[in-house]
Amino acid sequence: MENIPFSSVFTGASQPAPEPAAITPIPIPIPPPPSTPPVALSPTNPSITTPSPNIAITVPATSGPVTFQLVVTDNLGNQSAPASITIEIQPAPIAVLSTSTPSVRAGSPIELSAANSAAQAPGTITSYRYTLISTP
Repeated sequence: MENIPFSSVFTGASQPAPEPAAITPIPIPIPPPPSTPPVALSPTNPSITTPSPNIAITVPATSGPVTFQLVVTDNLGNQSAPASITIEIQPAPIAVLSTSTPSVRAGSPIELSAANSAAQAPGTITSYRYTLISTP
């Protein structure tokens, strides 16, 4: 390989260096640590111990107030006083099925209505599933 000498000459006027652009910080939200998979707590399985500060709990299949309690333990084995929270579990909606024509000829249409079905506020009914469960 041949060595080729290189040189350069600057002939322009001296220019001051440009001011650096201002940097604007952008806040980045930090999500909470991931929670554990949903856990079903019940009278036969009333508690769980986890290293995570967040937990997903499947509520009991009931309605009305349920109370949860928390005690935290530090790395020295010291435990906090209990903290508790009461949450109101909304009751299931009530399905009401009716028809204005209880008897029709074979092959004829029949209109079913679930208009009197209701959910307790703040819940709302989002779908209606009709199922044929018996035929002659």
